[in-house]
Amino acid sequence: MEKHLIVLDLDGTLLNDASKLSNKNKEVIEKIVNLGHMVVIATGRPFHAAIDYYEELGLTTPIITDNGGNIREPNNPLFQIVTDGIPVKVAHDLFNYTKPYLESAFYSYGEHIYSYKYLDRLHAIFMGSQNAKIVHADFNDLQHTPTGMIYLVANEFIPSFEKYMIEEIGHVVQFRVWGKDSKHGVYEIYKRNSSKLSAIKWVYNHFGINPKNVIAFGDGINDIEMISGVSLGLAMPNGVDEVKAVAKAIIPVDNDNSGVGLYLEKLFNL
Repeated sequence: MEKHLIVLDLDGTLLNDASKLSNKNKEVIEKIVNLGHMVVIATGRPFHAAIDYYEELGLTTPIITDNGGNIREPNNPLFQIVTDGIPVKVAHDLFNYTKPYLESAFYSYGEHIYSYKYLDRLHAIFMGSQNAKIVHADFNDLQHTPTGMIYLVANEFIPSFEKYMIEEIGHVVQFRVWGKDSKHGVYEIYKRNSSKLSAIKWVYNHFGINPKNVIAFGDGINDIEMISGVSLGLAMPNGVDEVKAVAKAIIPVDNDNSGVGLYLEKLFNL
């Protein structure tokens, strides 16, 4: 069998609802790696919130974090980290435009999380439960090129906010809406054309893997490009409808019952 690239989202896909790896998933992934295939994590989490799972799986491959904004190979000191971030000026302009209506914002950079008006509930959802140093700051005082920012914006400002991102900086950034309530909308802002899919393409080109042999599993709206853009894009049954709509198939068992491992076990006749 030709070498395959198997790409796995973490939350809602490989991890159960308690954010744990099941023994079945670990067992099957180990067998697949031993057969000579490449298993790669692709997650919206920052590196510091994903590395523990990478190590628990015993992987030596690249790891894709920040929804494609970062590619690292942790065990290879010669590997040059691949990043795709928002230019400093654009990040500052967006922050200044939104600031009067900004309830909270944060992004990860390096080993830290940088936050404006920190909210623990947002951090828990988007950055994982792992501990990381949180730096509270006005974003104007920082000179980073963030690979993805989370903004919690007042509802009355949303039309202006979206119009600004589309018309003024749309040539540089894109955004996803993660949800709205009676007061706020939650937005993820990231570099245009940066996605899990763009990172996957970099990986299979770098390692000479046939694109026809790429399999990906996902469940969330940040997986849409990945699931629709690879040869075999598979949606979790617990996933959102938008992912299921573009998937080649919906696997039969959910993330709480080792769905990924069971599907791969059957697919590779393990």
